[in-house]
Amino acid sequence: MRPGCICFFNSNRAWGGGENWNLENALLARDKGYRVCVVANRESALADRLEGQPGITLLRVAIHTLSFLNPMTLLRLARFFREQGVEAVILALPSDMKAGGLAARIAGVRDIIYRRGIAVPVRDRFINRLLFKHVLTKLVVNSLSTRNSVLAENKRLMAPERIHLVHCGFNVAAFDALPTRTLVKRRPGEILIGNAARLTRQKGQKLLLDAAALLKRQPIPFRILIAGSGELEQELKDYARARDVDDVLLFLGFVTDMKSFLSNIDIFALPSLWEGFGQAQVEAMMQKIPVVAWDVSSIPEVVVHEETGYLCAALDTECYAARLLALMQDEGLRRKMGENGRARVLEHFEMQKTFADLERCLRA
Repeated sequence: MRPGCICFFNSNRAWGGGENWNLENALLARDKGYRVCVVANRESALADRLEGQPGITLLRVAIHTLSFLNPMTLLRLARFFREQGVEAVILALPSDMKAGGLAARIAGVRDIIYRRGIAVPVRDRFINRLLFKHVLTKLVVNSLSTRNSVLAENKRLMAPERIHLVHCGFNVAAFDALPTRTLVKRRPGEILIGNAARLTRQKGQKLLLDAAALLKRQPIPFRILIAGSGELEQELKDYARARDVDDVLLFLGFVTDMKSFLSNIDIFALPSLWEGFGQAQVEAMMQKIPVVAWDVSSIPEVVVHEETGYLCAALDTECYAARLLALMQDEGLRRKMGENGRARVLEHFEMQKTFADLERCLRA
């Protein structure tokens, strides 16, 4: 049964993959004829982008970790749910699960769904057991790896039939319509390897620099373009000098034009130690760029070894360098894997397909 009104509830102030998921799915639900409302923090990037959007009712409200203990906040949220006729609410953060979940239960919302987009265990605590058993009706995960991580500390936290896999969707039509431009001038015969991620330990850029040191022993000219910013930027630059690879590295800083970045490279290197889903690898595959990554967490759910790229055992930088070299040496292989990658995105991760999975969850 189609819910009367879907509420997307995300109180994160900053912008990230989860906020983009809420934005795109809220707009798509509206365009498909659903009544849609969104609860966002009083000051948030998501609320700013939704402000004034036709067909979307937006509530800005201050939500923090202890908001579930504030009866006034709970009653305000419950009143909003009743006024909007909300029949399904999708909660984004642990704080949303508590405040939004309890308010939805007070309001009599039929379907109270927690969407988990990060592959981190839910702590086996009384409050979580209470919420998962008596408040939440369903759990949506963005990968099988996330599902396994959620249940790592308590296998009985939620019954399997109430857990639904909905991969992060990719708006292919919008991406294809974007223009591209040259970001880096290519030197004669040069292969450009790209990495786009926050400069954090999770994303593993230091391991990519180790692989670069191995690649310098071979004759093919190459450079590694690193798009992103983060707390490890200076440490990575120092490490590059220590490994004598600073001459084959180019730090671009935070890049907003990801399609142009991808159109400038030949290979996408994703040495992340774990991913909730890994939107960057999907974007690369969409642009027909082969991916080299570790065989960890959710990455094998996206990258198919020897079809859309290569997967190496985690931390094996010799394997990683060898796989990069194999692609550097073979333009035909790069083209074939790139074509396979785009086909896989269209089949499994296109926005319309993943929204249909969400609809099946709502009807269950």
